[in-house]
Amino acid sequence: MLITNNFESHARKLLSPELSLAQKQQLVTEMRDSIEIVHTSEYGNFLRHLFPAFYRLLSEGQPQFTEGPEQKIRNMLLEVLNRLPNNETLRPHVQSMLSLCMKLLDTDNEENAVICLRIIFDLHKNFRPTLEREVQPFLDFVERIYRGLPKTVALLFSEPRGGDGAGGDKGPGGLPTTREALTARAEQAQVRSQAAQAQAQRLAQAVVAANAQAQARAQAAQQLHTMSQAQPTPQVQAQAAQAAQAAQQAAQQAQTLSVQSQQAAAAAKQAQQLAA
Repeated sequence: MLITNNFESHARKLLSPELSLAQKQQLVTEMRDSIEIVHTSEYGNFLRHLFPAFYRLLSEGQPQFTEGPEQKIRNMLLEVLNRLPNNETLRPHVQSMLSLCMKLLDTDNEENAVICLRIIFDLHKNFRPTLEREVQPFLDFVERIYRGLPKTVALLFSEPRGGDGAGGDKGPGGLPTTREALTARAEQAQVRSQAAQAQAQRLAQAVVAANAQAQARAQAAQQLHTMSQAQPTPQVQAQAAQAAQAAQQAAQQAQTLSVQSQQAAAAAKQAQQLAA
């Protein structure tokens, strides 16, 4: 159990080369399961002793692309960092934590990088004035992902998935690297955005045509109504009634298409924002 008087001892054990992977995994699991201690007055001591150990293990350790104890340890350490309260107690460690996550975002596997993204977003949200200079490096990373889209598309569609040499920048165990995973997702978002925009454009054109048709039928119905008043024969009155019904149906269809077009435009805008 993680108690207040053994933070320093736990930190030394984590960095000890004599500790086996199984023992280290058990120790990290104990820390993760006792994470509620960071919501007490011992949060500062927790960070002072354990954050440097976490930082060293994650920054100096090798990213893992196979499932195993080392990957589990790295993943749990990031989980602990992700669950730390973003308050003034954390502020002295914010810069180091952000730098660490930016490094792992570029080098680690997808599972760990997703947690890094959450940490980065939380840090920028809660410590924005302090981290203004760190926004551009993150934007540069996103730009590199988009620059790599053509290459990723070629890798995804020209090479077989699985087997030796497949999957581009994948580790030997098949876990995708951060760049490959994020680039693939960015590509999918771009495709969805283009499809949504095309659908919105088609519906907008359909609305124009439906409105024109409704207007033409309304004019025809008005003309027949005028004729039915001048010549109140059963045949003319029936034609006027049919024309009025057709005009009403056309107007309803145009209204339905207009609503669908607005929904498609909103969906296209959202897809474009997600792909941006």
